[in-house]
Amino acid sequence: MLIAPHPDDEALACSVILQQAVRAGAAIRIVYVTDGDDNPWPQRAFERKWSLSPSDRKRWGKLRRSEALAALRVLDICPADVQFLGLPDQGLTDLLLRDCNSALTRLIQVIDDWSPTDILAPSLFDIHPDHNAVAVMIRLIFADFLAPRVSQWNYLVHGHSPAFFDRAAELSSSELETAKKREAIRCHQTQIKLSRERFLRYATRPERFLRVDRESAVRRDGAVYSVCRARDNLDVDLRFSAHPFRMQRNKFFILGRDVLERTRTCQIRLPSRTADLQVWDCATNRSIGIARYRGHPFAGELTLPLHLFSPIHDLFIKVDRRSLFFDEAGWIAIPGLPNLASIALSVISAGAHSLAVRSCTGMARLDAQRRLTLSMFSPTRKVRRIR
Repeated sequence: MLIAPHPDDEALACSVILQQAVRAGAAIRIVYVTDGDDNPWPQRAFERKWSLSPSDRKRWGKLRRSEALAALRVLDICPADVQFLGLPDQGLTDLLLRDCNSALTRLIQVIDDWSPTDILAPSLFDIHPDHNAVAVMIRLIFADFLAPRVSQWNYLVHGHSPAFFDRAAELSSSELETAKKREAIRCHQTQIKLSRERFLRYATRPERFLRVDRESAVRRDGAVYSVCRARDNLDVDLRFSAHPFRMQRNKFFILGRDVLERTRTCQIRLPSRTADLQVWDCATNRSIGIARYRGHPFAGELTLPLHLFSPIHDLFIKVDRRSLFFDEAGWIAIPGLPNLASIALSVISAGAHSLAVRSCTGMARLDAQRRLTLSMFSPTRKVRRIR
């Protein structure tokens, strides 16, 4: 099962692996989370129309759906194997923060109905806000609902995060597979209108996939330099780049489960100097605690209370420094504390962006995994559907 945030992600990131899956006889399901209908600049250029109404957007979404189906036909995947959820394009982060359960329910139903053995989903480290929001949703679903025998693989479309590329496995492709990938990308004419060269470069960029393990090492990314999680509080060491557009809006988001296993999300507006800060519940917009920032505009330490969150569940954090359209970095997953011991995550190697896990028994180095074996579609693997 491929989870694609928008029409075109299947062609840009997964054309080769889909071709190999078809040849291996694997059952395939493509799920588009949005229709890509909130795509104003390409639509204005394509239709030569400045003012766009809701009906214009709806028509654009239908056009992008048809382009996705055309691209999949090039890859020998039929429309019967495709599903569109129609969730809000450019609105998945807001949905994650304020109405996560509705989106999770839709995705859980889709996954449960089809019962995949392997799921391809976006990476947490993708800098497109919709992509990294979907990545968090899938992580939550895996943690709570899916059996361990279901494998999760991540792909990245936007960004160059070493946290992904240093560990992801590269999938080799033939000249024929590359040619078909290029043909599939060209089916997305609405997107090529403004970004032809950028889109066609994906045809020759090797596809990479990172297997997600339940106890993967934590990786630093973007402004998050190190993290220390204890039962009652979270300390985050932040280092900000001096990007003029990103300095204007710094928000910190944290998402996790409470003791009743309900999803909770909070946000903090980061200051430019040492201060006490209100922690706001994203769903109710009510203040639920006080955090502390110690530092200046370029670096500091944020300490926030964790009384709303269950200590045994994973947390997800994000520093929102969006410039125009893309994030500076995606979300970072922080493992839970099943034994309620304090775990500190601190930088070992800035070059490799690896983190260490320190506990009362000492320090264990979690090295970056350099190579993974993509065996999901090997000829020797039996294709089956598990319920």
